[in-house]
Amino acid sequence: MSKRKQTLRSRLTTLVTVAIFGAVAIATASSVMREMSQFGAGKRAELYASANIFATAISEPVYEKDKTATLNALRAISYIPSIEYVRVDLTGQSTTFVELGSATAVSNDGLRLFAENTALGMLTSRSATATVPIIRGGETIARLTLHANTKSLSDRIGQLLYDAFVVAVFAGGIGVLIALKMQRTITDPILSLARVMGRVRESGDFSVRAKKVEDEEIAQLVDTFNTMLDHIQERDIALQTHQRTLEKTVETRTAEMRKAKESAEAANMAKSDFLATMSHEIRTPMNGMLAMADLLSKAKLAPRHKRYAEVIAKSGQSLLAIINDILDFSKIEAGRLELESIAVRPADILDDVVSLFWERAAAKNIDLAAYVSPNTPEVIEGDPVRISQVLSNLVNNALKFTEEGHVVVAVSMKDARQSNPQTSCTLEFSVSDTGVGIAKDKQAAIFEAFSQADQTTTRRFGGTGLGLAICRKLVEGMKGEIGLVSKPGKGSRFFFTMQSRQLAPPPAIRKAEGEKRAVVAIDGDAAPKMLARYLRESGVIPHVVEKGGDFGPHIACSDMIFASPEFYHVYQQTISEGKAQWIPARICVCELGDTAPDSLVESGVVEDILLAPLSRKDVMAQIGRIFDDRLRGKAALANTDTSNATHMLFKGQHVLAADDSAVNREVVQEALSRLNLKVTLAGNGKEALALAQQQEFDLVLMDCSMPEMDGFEATMAIRAFENHSSRIPVPIVALTAHVAGKEDAWREAGMDDYLTKPFTLDALGAVLARYLDQDDTGADVNNNGAEERRNAPSEVPHERDGAAGVFDENVLAQIAMMQTSGVNLPVRALKLFEEHSRDGMRRLADSLKRGDKDDIAKSAHALKSMSVNVGARLLGESCAAIEQAARTGAPQSELTLLCKKAADQFREAHRALPDTVRIYEKSAA
Repeated sequence: MSKRKQTLRSRLTTLVTVAIFGAVAIATASSVMREMSQFGAGKRAELYASANIFATAISEPVYEKDKTATLNALRAISYIPSIEYVRVDLTGQSTTFVELGSATAVSNDGLRLFAENTALGMLTSRSATATVPIIRGGETIARLTLHANTKSLSDRIGQLLYDAFVVAVFAGGIGVLIALKMQRTITDPILSLARVMGRVRESGDFSVRAKKVEDEEIAQLVDTFNTMLDHIQERDIALQTHQRTLEKTVETRTAEMRKAKESAEAANMAKSDFLATMSHEIRTPMNGMLAMADLLSKAKLAPRHKRYAEVIAKSGQSLLAIINDILDFSKIEAGRLELESIAVRPADILDDVVSLFWERAAAKNIDLAAYVSPNTPEVIEGDPVRISQVLSNLVNNALKFTEEGHVVVAVSMKDARQSNPQTSCTLEFSVSDTGVGIAKDKQAAIFEAFSQADQTTTRRFGGTGLGLAICRKLVEGMKGEIGLVSKPGKGSRFFFTMQSRQLAPPPAIRKAEGEKRAVVAIDGDAAPKMLARYLRESGVIPHVVEKGGDFGPHIACSDMIFASPEFYHVYQQTISEGKAQWIPARICVCELGDTAPDSLVESGVVEDILLAPLSRKDVMAQIGRIFDDRLRGKAALANTDTSNATHMLFKGQHVLAADDSAVNREVVQEALSRLNLKVTLAGNGKEALALAQQQEFDLVLMDCSMPEMDGFEATMAIRAFENHSSRIPVPIVALTAHVAGKEDAWREAGMDDYLTKPFTLDALGAVLARYLDQDDTGADVNNNGAEERRNAPSEVPHERDGAAGVFDENVLAQIAMMQTSGVNLPVRALKLFEEHSRDGMRRLADSLKRGDKDDIAKSAHALKSMSVNVGARLLGESCAAIEQAARTGAPQSELTLLCKKAADQFREAHRALPDTVRIYEKSAA
């Protein structure tokens, strides 16, 4: 049960009452103590005075031991009312001599109890005792004891207490009356304020106010409460006003936001439409420019004109790459970029990217290498095109900003979910270089759109600044992150991660049995290290020999050698001098098309060949062959794939090509004619529909954007006509500008495939080959081509009276006659040959590595043309033989031998170039 709370009034009354009664009690206690003290002192003085008087009066009878006389003397004590008892005790005796009074029965113990005669003792016992000696002649002969009654003390104290009680009651009453009067002044305003508070609490009416009072403290409390009510009332008014206008405000702001959203969507749509229109308008003239430049570069031209065509084609491809970057960025910004999720081999992606940039790196004398970590899954789930796009962009930047040193592309598994590594893993791809590096304060913005390290970089190296921004978006789309670590002057390391699913675990690594050692002596500062890492993973201890270093002591205890051809020439001398105690496995590391290893293999100095760029798969396979002692020897010189390549030549099928651009129609007609196809042209969708209804075609090339009726409408109309007339559907290939957000429109319209403009002849042939039968006879796409092959040797001028050395002087003289300005044309032609023939030889070697006979023929033809045009007849003859053999389907071994001969002629021509240039420089002077 809870204790009842007291009111302020009751507490004030209680406080006053307690104060009054407390004061009276204290005053009464003080008076009683004072009265007791005074009474005790007076009573003791009175008793002792009376005792001394009686002791003197009875001294003589006591001395004489006259009891009668003593008693007579003591009877006078009766005149003192308070004395009740008197007694005389002789000295030295235990019995009482005489005693008188009503207290004769009081014992000695009782007398001793009150011997001290204190006030408290007098009050409690109501008696007091005094004992004095009886002296005669200076000698104490007895003792006199008086016992008095002190009852009057308790009577006097009782009277004091009664008087105090009466005073206390009177004062208490007066105090209560005063307290009741005072508490009205204090409590009434407080109670009034409490009632106002209760009313506000119950009704919620904040307009009520408490009445003001005169008391200063209470008035301050009332004023504070009223001020609080004022603020609450103002707040309520503001809230009510806001509530009344809130709906209107929300409606207004919603309308503004809706309008802003519509404006943003309209702006985004306008941007997409602008990019689509811009792309189509730019690609339309570029289609004609690049296609014609492609045709020109493959035709028989003078070196100067061929150079012009190549510059046009390369510039157009650069412009096309910029347009593609802008469109990719637009698609990403619009959220329309879709990523595939298919089986991917990370190692293959790295090999493809390195192979793609190998020739460019070699031209800059940069060591480009790849490394696949042993924990990398063999197969993952991802988008190979986008992964390759990001890596290609990073490698392209690395090569662009690196003048010397190396570029390393690597991949490894960063982590795998321990619970189930088959379902999720994180891969990290990286590209490291020894280039110019990036300052710390520039790294934060390097992945922003249209951003480069500084304007000097833009002016020096070029670029739009979109590549890394696209990479960042693509990586984020693959649920990964991209970053870099860089130091100016030291190089950079770009890396990105991606979330994937492991479909096949990392391949098992075969380990060496026992201790195995290897010597690595190849060019570069990255490739040797990557090869050494692969060897360590297989349990082989590698020793990397620097270029020009002493390798003799290491060969004596090695089990295998991986070295370049230059190394083995020195190695031959070591063997002949008997410095090698035993013969290790010897692997020659070289580029495809390099004929130097041929003689080394045939002479037995080299037992196998490992082609650069090095891939993990090839290196591990080579190590396995060493462990199994099954090195290929001369078989390494020939490619095992000897199947004939299929040429992009057709059987004269009839193709309908619809395009509103006259330039594009001319390009398409020329390209299709080169592919041995019959062509009918249409200027728009209506004409294409009419022609398709009038006759049957084997295939239709349909431009998507045309006036009157675009390609989509025309295709749907053709499909409807075929369905109505029960005609077999004709394959329709869309010619599309690859506009963001519309790449699937051709499929929805009923088209079978698409070709992005501008296209190349090879790309066009590859798409058409999916729907049209090819000509297996291997005839060229035009009549001049066949005749050119039959008469190829006649194109190479034979040495006549005016010809001497490697370069035909008659040819160079004819070039000099075409000179129309102050430029030394023969010298210019020879220097252009020196520059571009290296690329031509690399392309020929790469084609031979792939076993693509059509590409071999084209590469040989290009090198033959530039050689013949400057009079390098021996090299031209070798290239003509390669072209003829490739077009007639010669086996790979024969092509390899022909390429070896051409490589010898190539080196011979380049050795003779400086002297020939000096001759014509002197003649011009």
